[in-house]
Amino acid sequence: MARPICSTLSMTIRTARNAAEVAEAAQLYVRSGRHAFTWRAPGHFKAEDFIRFAEEEEVWLALMGGDAPERSREAARQSNNEAANLPLLGILSVFRPGRFIHCLYVDPDAQGLGVGRALVERVRKDVGGPLTLKLDVPNRKAIAFYESTGWERLIGLD
Repeated sequence: MARPICSTLSMTIRTARNAAEVAEAAQLYVRSGRHAFTWRAPGHFKAEDFIRFAEEEEVWLALMGGDAPERSREAARQSNNEAANLPLLGILSVFRPGRFIHCLYVDPDAQGLGVGRALVERVRKDVGGPLTLKLDVPNRKAIAFYESTGWERLIGLD
């Protein structure tokens, strides 16, 4: 995906509706994971792992397009074919019982455009309370992102 010319995007943020959308999210997980976690072995990120996680987690999608961060109920009722035509910008999986963000990945070409922030804000609103997560210490870019969006570090860097 080529980097958009504009600095803001119109996004639709919603949960994955079917196995095909989870599979597409799994491909973004692999692509973005390999891009962000350069210290990991190339085979570390596997689509089948993400699909397994998704069995117990809610998978949220940030799709390019739509008229607002959260589309109307009528638009949400439309065919899944429409959503299939919208480029996938980012994914967030949350284990709702623990309010735990397990995965947050943004397409490398869409990073820095507010996709991750929009996903976190939308899920935080839906869950209705504080969220938790954990990070790999070498992932300095993610640490900076979360700290810039008001997350509190409970464990220091070792």
